[in-house]
Amino acid sequence: MTEFWETAFAEKQLMWGLEPTTSASLARDTFARAGVKSVLIPGIGYGRNAKPFLERGMSVAGIEVSATAIELARSRLGLEIPIVHGSVTDMPFDRRQYDGIFCYGLVYLLDARGREKLIRDCYRQLAPGGHMIFTIISKKAPMYGLGLRLGDDWYERLPGLPMYFYDAESVKREFGPYGLVEFSDIDEPAGSGATLPFINVVCRRDAVIVGADEAVRRLHAGQVEVTVDGALRQTQVEAIAKALETSKTTILRMGGCQITDLGCKAIGDALLANTALKELWLFNNEIGDVGGEAMGDVLKKNASLATLCLNENRVGDAGAKAIGEALRTSTSLVELGLGRNQIGDVGAVAIGEALASNSSVIALSLNHNQICDIGAASVGDALRNNASLKILRLRNNAIGDVGAEAVRTAIARNTTLRIVNFEENPASPAFHAGIKAALEGRRQ
Repeated sequence: MTEFWETAFAEKQLMWGLEPTTSASLARDTFARAGVKSVLIPGIGYGRNAKPFLERGMSVAGIEVSATAIELARSRLGLEIPIVHGSVTDMPFDRRQYDGIFCYGLVYLLDARGREKLIRDCYRQLAPGGHMIFTIISKKAPMYGLGLRLGDDWYERLPGLPMYFYDAESVKREFGPYGLVEFSDIDEPAGSGATLPFINVVCRRDAVIVGADEAVRRLHAGQVEVTVDGALRQTQVEAIAKALETSKTTILRMGGCQITDLGCKAIGDALLANTALKELWLFNNEIGDVGGEAMGDVLKKNASLATLCLNENRVGDAGAKAIGEALRTSTSLVELGLGRNQIGDVGAVAIGEALASNSSVIALSLNHNQICDIGAASVGDALRNNASLKILRLRNNAIGDVGAEAVRTAIARNTTLRIVNFEENPASPAFHAGIKAALEGRRQ
């Protein structure tokens, strides 16, 4: 895809003209009514769709895979806004949250997993109360059904340019879990006076911190995101878990709630029945190995969970081993947080062995544990052939020169790793420098 767009912008330059799309102007009006001050545009191209937002005094940032397109934005449109040179498949590039996100086209050029990740990543970078607007190609388009059929409603019209076509059902299926507010048909100019039928999709993030009773109510109502605050009694955790069993909620955050192993097991049992939850955040609790083992059972049987955060708990080798064993067959988990726990080499080896065959996990946090050379070497060896992991956090463990060299070798041979945090390990400075050099070599 990168090569396709680089070639397209190099040959056709300002291929869509200088005027913004109709949907960009409509998005500007929606954002203005909502008081939006900051906007992110994934797939910004050469920046024509940034103009409506800038003219209303909103700050704009973009993401663009084509270096040529970014240069055109600077030289031909005079845009001085921040634009990250990278693929939207590698989002997020920072931890910033935006009041509004506008994405024209783009999402329908990805496969099912890529579409879900982009929509989820955009939602996570929305500030509470923020709106995101996607403009997607409709099944009513005249090119629907043309070219090589790749799957249901998915065709490759041109080499290297697959397109997924949407209707009302697929809009609800893919955007419904992320605060879908409304969607409507819209025609966009297609040159020579013609138009193409698109669908304008509007989503809103509503993230209100609530107590246990309100959390239960919101879970029963299927609110997209539920964030629970304050210490919880076991009975309250069990009530939340019971509501979770049949809930359509997509994101559940229960950080700092003093959840114990027993509470974690209740949540795990609920997830054996739940098919809607995408993200579970249980950081800063009191979860140990029993809770870790319960989450291992979840990952073996639950096919929808994409993010599991157990950072800042008491999970040790037994819990990590259970999670590692589950990763061998898990195909849904994308992000796993096990930082600031009590994991040693046994747990790290289990996770490393799982990474050798796992093809779904993109981000893994094992920082601030008790991992030594054996565990690091296992992770490093597995990553030589792993084709999915992009972010690896190993900061502040007990990894020496042997483990550091295994990590450096993995970076040199692996084709997907982009970020490796290795600071505050006892390996000698030369090995720290070797890891840093290997990473810098990958980025060139």
